[in-house]
Amino acid sequence: MKRILVIDDQTSIREIVADLLREFELADLIEEADSIQQAQQLLSEKKWDAIVTDMSLIDGNVLDLIESMAAQGAQFPPILLMSGFLYGESEQRAQSLGIRHIISKPFSPSEMIDSVQSLLDLD
Repeated sequence: MKRILVIDDQTSIREIVADLLREFELADLIEEADSIQQAQQLLSEKKWDAIVTDMSLIDGNVLDLIESMAAQGAQFPPILLMSGFLYGESEQRAQSLGIRHIISKPFSPSEMIDSVQSLLDLD
């Protein structure tokens, strides 16, 4: 059973991403988080096959969350990072945290679906 966690504080984007994942049947379970706090809880409770996330959320930066959870021994599935302003230091930091898939907002539905399919092919 494939599980994907979608993290974005913008309701419309989060719902569009989740709906596309459902429409293309890329996972059996798709859950959504709208904050760092909610994401941390869901990441701690369940095993995920992929994470699709925005970088900046209302209550913090997802890279900080990944870094702090990894320092405590958390293992992460492949991550697709969506961002409207990822460059330079932030991009290098994402890559140093093992994030290999990054797409820029705005993105086309096909670009997002292709990226998630390649994430799921990693395991």
